[in-house]
Amino acid sequence: MRLAFRFASLGAAAALLIYGFLQPIDNDTRWIASLWLAALFLLVAGRLSLPPRPAGIARNIQNLALLMAVGFVVLTVQLLHHQFVRAGDLAGAVFVDQQTGQTTSNVRKVIAALKVRRGQILDRSGIPIVETEVVDGGYAVRRYPLAGVFDPTVFGHVVGFFSSRFGQSGIESAYGDYLSGERDSLRRIQDVLLDRPRVGDSVRLSLDVNLQAAALGALGERTGSIVVLDPRSGAVLAMVSRPGFDPRGLAYNPAAPDRAAENRRIDEYWRAINADGAGQPLLNRATQGRYPPGSTFKTVTAVAVLLHPEQARPDSIDCPDERPTEAGAPPVVNAVRVGLEGMIRSLPVPDVPDLERVYAFSCNTAFAEYAMRLGPDRMVETACLFDIYRPQDAPNVYPGFTDLPALPSLLYVEPGFLNSRAALADTGYGQGQLQVTPLQMAMVAATIANDGMMMQPSLVEEIVRPDGTVVVRHQPRPIRRVMPPEIARRMRANMRAGVAYGFGKAADAVDGVAVGGKSGTAEYSCPTIDDAGRLCAHAWFIAIAPVEQPRFAVAVMIENGGEGSRIGAEVAGQVLRAAFATIGE
Repeated sequence: MRLAFRFASLGAAAALLIYGFLQPIDNDTRWIASLWLAALFLLVAGRLSLPPRPAGIARNIQNLALLMAVGFVVLTVQLLHHQFVRAGDLAGAVFVDQQTGQTTSNVRKVIAALKVRRGQILDRSGIPIVETEVVDGGYAVRRYPLAGVFDPTVFGHVVGFFSSRFGQSGIESAYGDYLSGERDSLRRIQDVLLDRPRVGDSVRLSLDVNLQAAALGALGERTGSIVVLDPRSGAVLAMVSRPGFDPRGLAYNPAAPDRAAENRRIDEYWRAINADGAGQPLLNRATQGRYPPGSTFKTVTAVAVLLHPEQARPDSIDCPDERPTEAGAPPVVNAVRVGLEGMIRSLPVPDVPDLERVYAFSCNTAFAEYAMRLGPDRMVETACLFDIYRPQDAPNVYPGFTDLPALPSLLYVEPGFLNSRAALADTGYGQGQLQVTPLQMAMVAATIANDGMMMQPSLVEEIVRPDGTVVVRHQPRPIRRVMPPEIARRMRANMRAGVAYGFGKAADAVDGVAVGGKSGTAEYSCPTIDDAGRLCAHAWFIAIAPVEQPRFAVAVMIENGGEGSRIGAEVAGQVLRAAFATIGE
């Protein structure tokens, strides 16, 4: 019996250690828990392996020796994990503060790379965004050739920074092994043997520099973000976030005549962009900002309605000024507080389906009713199809976009939230506890534009070695089919109605092109000393164009921007106009 328990304990310890070794480095809690549980099983196995002794000094010494031996084994395994099994992952790990966007990474790799000629980062047409200049002493310095043409912050969140003091972020971090030449082991050995400088691979992005600049110009000095996707491939054509940072401020020049002054300059800029009043410029709001989506989420609810027509009855709906939900809860009310039903019914357009009408005029009470008809399970099911997660299912980072750190979008925050009819109704029209990223809402629009197939968004088109060999070439990757093509076509008609005669008319800004879209005004609490119940609103707009065969999907989010049907739609229209002007078929 003792022998069986001993082998069982050893097997359990081995299984726990193997499980711990397989955990990603960002889940260190599981590794530590596995290690300590394995230690307990090792103690049991060790105790069963020793001959029994009577109580006394000899037995105490035996137990102490066993405890020290297991402790030594635990320490050895921990060192094995950190210095061998996960050494590479730990050396290249990047921690991103979800609140500020501040990046922490291993600066030793950066310091060792001061003479490495990192590869270029190019736009979709091959225009250099970042390149390397060799200065005195053979040192390599990152340069930003477009800084004299465009606002130098326009590419900051995408390309990131490369700093000997503060590590790296963005594409500089995510593709650092390629840019530094680390991935090409054979060439790295040859460089050492032949005593030649290491030259990294070039990374060509899907971004268009002119569209990127136009999107930032449309956003202006407002705080927020814009994402432009090609719905057919998932390619990110523009991704801007404001406020931004200038990566030149963190680029260290080892050939500077006064290195102490150079370090002070970088330190001062780092403190400035991390100051309390700076507005979190390191935070990429497009992928790391989570907000209530407001009425843009009615797009997801409308898809759920069309996927479940028997329960939702899409074309049997009204739009009263207010709708009760459950006892004790305040009723749902419309943004246009009086007469929206009459406005909808007086449309001079015959045979327009009810769903299209209430979608175009963004009727809160109608979508609250739809959500209550559908129930929590169907709402959860449809949201999950769009990668909007329940909190218990949400990963630490969004796996659908791997080129930059991205947070998962959440359908709600508190467990059991949707069990309340009032909460379900609020969620149906885009409030409740929804927390979504602008990237995710751009993907919602792009999925409808792409006949219901959700594509994986991507920033990197190809990676090329210095000799011209293509190492990586991106191929469009579908995530899943969210809806049948016929439902996607009906949703495109709904989105067109939202711009043609609904509340999103300001987005119809491209001559000869039919634009579809949905506005959103997302309320959030912003109390003051004098008004504890004060509410403010983020302005949202999602758009696709042309509606018949969409080439672009856009998400605009402006913090504290007010009504999405005004500034959100205007900005989306400007971005679409720039997209058609700068990008060919």
